[in-house]
Amino acid sequence: MRKNFCLSYLLLISCVLVGVVAIYKDIVLAIDTSDSVDASDLKDAIDFIYNVTKWITIGPQDIQVAVVTYASDVTEHFDLDDYLTNNTLLSAMEALKSKLTPGGGTYTFDALTYVKTTSFLPMRGSRNNSMKAVLVMTDGQSTNYPLTVKTANELRTELGAEVFAIGVGQDSKKNVEIQGIASDPDSYYVYYVDSFDYLCSVVPSLVPKLDPDAFAQGVSSCPTAAPVEQDEVATSSSNSSVIIATVVLVAVVLLSATITTAVIIERSTRVPSFTSMESQISSIVNQYGNAPLGESPANFDASQLDHIPELGPREINLDIVSPSQFQPRLDPIPIRNLELL
Repeated sequence: MRKNFCLSYLLLISCVLVGVVAIYKDIVLAIDTSDSVDASDLKDAIDFIYNVTKWITIGPQDIQVAVVTYASDVTEHFDLDDYLTNNTLLSAMEALKSKLTPGGGTYTFDALTYVKTTSFLPMRGSRNNSMKAVLVMTDGQSTNYPLTVKTANELRTELGAEVFAIGVGQDSKKNVEIQGIASDPDSYYVYYVDSFDYLCSVVPSLVPKLDPDAFAQGVSSCPTAAPVEQDEVATSSSNSSVIIATVVLVAVVLLSATITTAVIIERSTRVPSFTSMESQISSIVNQYGNAPLGESPANFDASQLDHIPELGPREINLDIVSPSQFQPRLDPIPIRNLELL
């Protein structure tokens, strides 16, 4: 009895340990094969999922993988339980290179709907108590952005699936749909690469997320410098040049405005020269001297005084009095007795 108890206890512990170590997960890989993708790009995409798969543990009590391609139509090339060893699964993936041809639209929402309603069915090899993950690889935005994001959200909420998204292409970072497809946080579930050639750089980071027990080494043939980084440097340099040019232009405009303002102020406050004022005063005096005498005021045109700030343009009225109104300045000499010599 005691031996049976001990044996049962050891079996239980072994099962628990196996359950802890084994990664019980169903993974569906969805690859965009629309007409914006070249045939060589598709080969790079297959090489990528091949390099990911070779590091993870495949088996009925471990990880199962299905591959779906989509464009205007959706095709599932093999179900989750079709290949239950690494060797058979890798051979099936390698064979896809000769079967795939690009063409059609980018119906990402159809692919996600298919994965949600079909790929994870028990009849397709999905296990009810397994963890679920989806990897979407696309080089552009779908034909129906709201439906794509909505379906991806249903995958996460209804099936509890982790959704990874890889945006491929120079403009991939501008495709906000990638973030809408992926689970949160984006820093963990979203990848961007400049071209299909650089998908291999994602392998070391992605593999442990799919299988925590796996350790992926870098792919020897993978390019070491991604164009995305180079473009970012070029963009940064270009932005710096634009900023410098803008600062210089603003400085020139401000300097020109300052000089113009100074000239205007100087001219408006300039004191007329003595010679100019003397000639204008002489002219006025001459007009006064030539005016007829009489009781009525004489009118003078003062338009020539426009540039004298103290006077300004105005009419000068000078009242001319008659000689009879002048006061004698000297008393008359009294006539006294004069003696004639």
